[in-house]
Amino acid sequence: MSVIEIVGGAILLVVSAVIILLTLMQHTHGQGLAGAINGGVGGANNARLTPADQMLAKVTRIAGIVFFVVAILACVFASRLA
Repeated sequence: MSVIEIVGGAILLVVSAVIILLTLMQHTHGQGLAGAINGGVGGANNARLTPADQMLAKVTRIAGIVFFVVAILACVFASRLA
């Protein structure tokens, strides 16, 4: 294993844990599991969300983007090293 693979794996693990924690911290607004699976009628309505919920949603989106970028880069570097 190269240093790039180890660092990429560590970053993926950390970002995965952050995404899980941020998702668990978000408020569901009483929609329960059905709202999480199907979405809600007002699911994209940020006017009902508190500023803390809006910030958590934004940070979760950013963490998701970082996760996918690092995962793609890890695949690219792994294929070049092999």
